[in-house]
Amino acid sequence: MADKQRIINLLQQFADGNISQSEYAELIGFFNLRGRDEDLFAAMDGIWDNTRPEENYTAEEIGSFYQNLVSTPQFKAARKSTVKTILWPRFAVAASLIIALSAGIYYFNASYFANTPSRIANTSKDILPGKNRAVLTLANGETLQLSDNKAGVVIDARKLTYNDGTDVASSKQAQVGNGIAPDNEVKLSTPRGGTYQVELPDGTRVWLNAASSLKFPVQFGKKERRVLLNGEAYFEVAKNKQHLFVVETSKQEVKVLGTHFNITGYADDAATKTTLLEGAVRVTDLMGNSSIKDVVLNPGQQSVVAGKQLKVFEVDTEEAVAWKNGTFIFTGQTLKEIMKQVERWYDVEVVFENNELKTQAFRGTVSRFKNISQLLEVLESTGSVHFKVEGRRVIAML
Repeated sequence: MADKQRIINLLQQFADGNISQSEYAELIGFFNLRGRDEDLFAAMDGIWDNTRPEENYTAEEIGSFYQNLVSTPQFKAARKSTVKTILWPRFAVAASLIIALSAGIYYFNASYFANTPSRIANTSKDILPGKNRAVLTLANGETLQLSDNKAGVVIDARKLTYNDGTDVASSKQAQVGNGIAPDNEVKLSTPRGGTYQVELPDGTRVWLNAASSLKFPVQFGKKERRVLLNGEAYFEVAKNKQHLFVVETSKQEVKVLGTHFNITGYADDAATKTTLLEGAVRVTDLMGNSSIKDVVLNPGQQSVVAGKQLKVFEVDTEEAVAWKNGTFIFTGQTLKEIMKQVERWYDVEVVFENNELKTQAFRGTVSRFKNISQLLEVLESTGSVHFKVEGRRVIAML
């Protein structure tokens, strides 16, 4: 605890501009972390929580303060030997203009990105984040390109509408909706760089992440409500005690009566994850390899089907649904895992020049609505990775 108070004092002196050379050297020494990450984070909280309202720093002052801190040669040298890269999201909560990340501790002002040309090599034309994009495939094979200006679509056997009540694009497409037979299946698909919502015939609402698809009947049968998912989706299932709602993926199926949960089941992921936010679900391993055939999840739990195992973990559900809420939340994911999300959301190809980079771990929160150069610059700020962008190809290098 003495360390914690000392860090608070030194950081405050640095912020006030009255830190001595020896005190600065002492401060840099603390950024080696020595296994006490929480002391640093608590110290940073202490500065801002104890600041009187009339003394609050502006977003520009915060950005300048931390830019000065992390740009010093001493700071960079002290951080080179640190194995684990850490991103800390404190100021994303304290002030909406701040993107907070750290290797040690790094902070960036969002206005800095907005007013400064990209520093990522060869990014002559920046890559925009994903947006509302989806295709609806009817039972007869006809495809309808859904509007990018709408957030979701409502499906029933009589008419196709967007979730704001307007008809789907044209009168011809609306007539196609009228002609869908109740027992026919349709598929909603999002491309890489796309996301979309759909309200199913029973009132269940589903959010599809990028590069995902959901196949379902226009009208559910009398026995159950079954859908087929490839990719990632968040479900808010309409309650119906007489009819189970079943989500099937290539590796598992989830049975519920009415609840909120998230499933990540991309074909190229090693694991399929189901995270429960509300209610209860039963997860069944369809691969037949696990010694545990199925499990019942409680809120706050996540099941993982990978290889020959089905396991259950207590998790932070906020992380699982971060994509739906417009953020990336990293809680120790490797750069390889992070860049897989980047590939899907920004529709790019990521190449690693050095395999060691793939295992670098990060923590923190970043908006999904930033251009790719802004996201990459935040990751670069840790000093553990650099990026070069060539068209839609992102190269990660030391």
